[in-house]
Amino acid sequence: MRSRRRGSAGFTLLEVLVALAILSTTLIIAYRVMSEAISAAERSERWTVAAYLGEAFLRESTSTFPEVGEAQGKFPGLDNAYAWKREVKQAVHPDAREVDITVTWSEGERVETVTLAGIAIK
Repeated sequence: MRSRRRGSAGFTLLEVLVALAILSTTLIIAYRVMSEAISAAERSERWTVAAYLGEAFLRESTSTFPEVGEAQGKFPGLDNAYAWKREVKQAVHPDAREVDITVTWSEGERVETVTLAGIAIK
């Protein structure tokens, strides 16, 4: 009969526990990285939508010669998630107006904002 040496037959309980601890830590880190990546992608999408809506509204506002003043509202569709505010000021030149568009939306408990500016001329 062959004699078996102690320790050469398999893993000890301590080795298995250390391996599970390393695996658990690695999986937790991977989960956090993926979760943050998904969150960043969603946030980026909302910023892109807000910038697009603001740019389209700015182009619409500067295509005519708007009256001086302020107006605000919500963009239709998109679950009314995006609100706008337009401020038109008289520019230095009498035939020009400064147009500022601010788009806001809620990001969790924070309110995010994108602001665009342009000039409307006669």
